[in-house]
Amino acid sequence: MLGETAGGGRRYRVFLSYSHADARWARWLMGRLENYRVPGRLHGRAAPVGQVGARLAPVFRDRDELPSASNLSETIEAALRVSETLVVICSPRAALSPWVQAEIVAFKRLHGERRVFGFIVEGEPKIAGAADDCFPPALRAEVDPTGDLSGRPAEIVAADARPQGDGQELALLRLIAGLLGVGFDELRQRELMRRRIRWAVSAGAAVVVVGLVAMAWHSRNAEVAARFDAQRRQAAGEELMTFLLDDVKTKLEKAEKLAAVEKAGARIMAYFRSLEESDLTAKTLAQHARGLTQIAQIRIEQMRNDEAWEALDAALGRLETLIRRHPQDPEALFERAQAEYWTGFVLRRLSQNGEQAVWLKRYRDTAAALVALEPTEPRWQQELAYGYHNLAVIAVDAGNPDEARAGFLAELAIVERLSDAEPADLQLRNQVADAHSWLGTVAEQRGDLGEARDRFAEYVTRIEAIQQLEPDSAKWKVRLGDALSLHASVMAITGEKTRAREKRDRALGLFTRLVAADPQNRTFGRRLLALRLREVELSWSGGNAFVAESLVDELQGKLEHLLAREPQDRGLLDRLGVACRIQAEVQSELGRPGARATAERAVELGERTMGEQHVSDQFVSSCAQARITAGRLAALAGDAAAAKQHWRRALELLEPRTAGSAHWRILFPAAHVHALLGQTAESRALVNRLQRIGFMPLEPWPDLRTP
Repeated sequence: MLGETAGGGRRYRVFLSYSHADARWARWLMGRLENYRVPGRLHGRAAPVGQVGARLAPVFRDRDELPSASNLSETIEAALRVSETLVVICSPRAALSPWVQAEIVAFKRLHGERRVFGFIVEGEPKIAGAADDCFPPALRAEVDPTGDLSGRPAEIVAADARPQGDGQELALLRLIAGLLGVGFDELRQRELMRRRIRWAVSAGAAVVVVGLVAMAWHSRNAEVAARFDAQRRQAAGEELMTFLLDDVKTKLEKAEKLAAVEKAGARIMAYFRSLEESDLTAKTLAQHARGLTQIAQIRIEQMRNDEAWEALDAALGRLETLIRRHPQDPEALFERAQAEYWTGFVLRRLSQNGEQAVWLKRYRDTAAALVALEPTEPRWQQELAYGYHNLAVIAVDAGNPDEARAGFLAELAIVERLSDAEPADLQLRNQVADAHSWLGTVAEQRGDLGEARDRFAEYVTRIEAIQQLEPDSAKWKVRLGDALSLHASVMAITGEKTRAREKRDRALGLFTRLVAADPQNRTFGRRLLALRLREVELSWSGGNAFVAESLVDELQGKLEHLLAREPQDRGLLDRLGVACRIQAEVQSELGRPGARATAERAVELGERTMGEQHVSDQFVSSCAQARITAGRLAALAGDAAAAKQHWRRALELLEPRTAGSAHWRILFPAAHVHALLGQTAESRALVNRLQRIGFMPLEPWPDLRTP
């Protein structure tokens, strides 16, 4: 789940489309659908919602504020792609909603007409275009493959929850019957039987409660009284959980409602702490765990990591109790996996990387247990893919490329199978491309520049194919720009400088157009700055000092502005440090004043990126190169002591990684610093290693002439 997907990477059985004016209906319907217990005899059969299990969960409900009817947010688009069915809450407000219309069109274009259901709550379904028409136009008409409404009427399958229709409960049952692909009468008889059983149990429970009250009254038996009180509190807890799941997470977590979140969250946590796990039913344990995990996510968004940890710890306690009682319950295992993942996420925030790895291994192992339990369930396979991905990213950060490669290959095998089964799912195709990208990065670390070049080429090809299917999507343009930039970087250091520049120019063009269309978009702006910084490096290494000077002056100002707003952003620290280092080199060559001061600024920025465990090779390399430049300028000024101090610090940063590394980002600056310190043999050995892997530097090799 470190890799970003809609809704945490889940496949949804139902996507709820509705007007925000009908949000109350949406909350009610989502709660009833997710809590409906599917009859056991239907488990395992194929249905519109996919392979039937014990529940109809998960249901996707929330929506971003969308800027226009034709521009669904990325989260909504991604969720529509991975949703089995679409349920439209039909009312006159929904019929006029451009967002509901856009969601129906997008779903039909992706999945066809057959898995769309209506749920009428108000208005009139019989007359199209009437003032009280409850059906959006896209519900009444079929959609062409291009996404346009055709002239062909669509068959509308809708349950009528109006009082003059079936009413809420029967309409709900009709909808569920459609989602499960079974007859309404058959399901209704089953529900009537279930209600009779529940009534009998409730009647028996009432007798028991009366008996308990009498015993408590007459004998004042403290243990019995406590048990009765626990049952009463548990009943209240059911209502509290409904409030939590329906309102707190979906309504109160927005910035303007933080005070309400604080009050509700404190009360809920106090309530949880007051209960004994032994007094809770399986349903309540599951609800508590889910609610606690949601509270943790709110705390994470607020950067209150200690409180998030407390909520996650409580959630895991509830889940362990539940799983001890029901070890084969896949939904309980899934909830545990989510709590384990978020625990790892919090530990990453707290820079406790060793503990983070422990929890993310637990997350992966729980996902593996889910796959072992239900091998054909795509949701569990997706979770396992995320489990491998998370640990592989940690291995990259820790400088363990072989371990990282094994993890990304395991992820790739899973997402390729899922994508082959769902070729229209662009998010899965994107995950396949992303795995190739990570494998390219790992190949660079391992010194296999040929594989790195091929993996990045595959990344470009796959993202190009996706982008052609949705040519107006900014998301795919960004991904294509990133892919082209990565491919160009490896081509440049393997001797294909002309082709590398062509790909970099394509990427620059993409991001320049994106920024022109949306100047306030920080993602677009930062990507463009990173590419232009690479252009500065190429201009400087190519001998164009005057071009490099004009470019780097402009870039440095923009990067300083961004860093003032986000002073802890290590990526910005690194980029600004690189810009200052190049600026110092250019100032020195052109005889400009202030070169040493600029180099010292580069050193200061580089050292600020060194403050955490498992610093990446890129940050170490940038900091070391800043030290090398500062040392050279000190030596030119006749300050030999300062020069050696800088070079020894560079060697201190690089040497622990040099022996076991084949990464050019470590070996190339290490070769330079050894040469500068007069250690010619050590420098020559590193140069030979770089030449064996096919590395061709943009800057000159170290001077290995014996003094």
